[in-house]
Amino acid sequence: MKKAIIVASFGCSIKNSREKYIETIEDAVKNTFKNIDCFRVFTSEIIRRKMKREENIDTENMKSCLQKLKENKYTHIYVSVTHVIPGFEYEKIIKAVDEYENDFEEIKVARTFLDSRMGQGEINVIKSYIRTDLHNDEAVILVGHGSDHQSNKYYKQIEKLLRNDVSNLYIINIEGSPYIYDIIDELKVKNYKKIYLYPFLIVSGDHALNDIGSYEEDSIKSKIISNGIDVDMFFTGLGENKKAINLFVNRLKEILAV
Repeated sequence: MKKAIIVASFGCSIKNSREKYIETIEDAVKNTFKNIDCFRVFTSEIIRRKMKREENIDTENMKSCLQKLKENKYTHIYVSVTHVIPGFEYEKIIKAVDEYENDFEEIKVARTFLDSRMGQGEINVIKSYIRTDLHNDEAVILVGHGSDHQSNKYYKQIEKLLRNDVSNLYIINIEGSPYIYDIIDELKVKNYKKIYLYPFLIVSGDHALNDIGSYEEDSIKSKIISNGIDVDMFFTGLGENKKAINLFVNRLKEILAV
């Protein structure tokens, strides 16, 4: 029996951000499962090409990693997934796993951060990530990447669950509904004076710096400010949150324990 763990992330082409938000998860996995070889996969081909071009770093995608593990006689493969929702990037992982399924004695894929089984564990992680001591004229907005994939529904579902504890909370997306303009009227009707704005992302990178928190006219922060509401922007990501890191480690424990 020869085991391997693959930590599969979307990826990041900014070295400091990789270290701060992705390697923290990878290192936690390595430290928890010290007797199992660990490998990195980035599912974004754009990120992989950019890293090769700018840093001359070769990073495996899912198929190339599984092929390498097959050639090196690994028998049991466990895939840790650091994606927020089981969308198109997650489907790349599943497709590759299905293709190589018969080449290993066992191959299992862990759950994403949000999915149909989410509940108090995910709520506790998010509550540790944001401000929860809100006044009536304050609100928290979490900004996910979003997608037109059907799994985009999990953003709305986790929002509903979180509101049982943090009523002044909204989840919007950059590239999937709801968008900022879908909630701006409600923010004004409720007369919020301050918004605490957080990326609902593993990595605080280009999306956080530009699409969410910049002073460019079309950023989410600017659109809120233009409606007379003060904004505190937090340039952070779930990849540096200890409870989020532990959640991903526990996802692996789930598939290793069966």
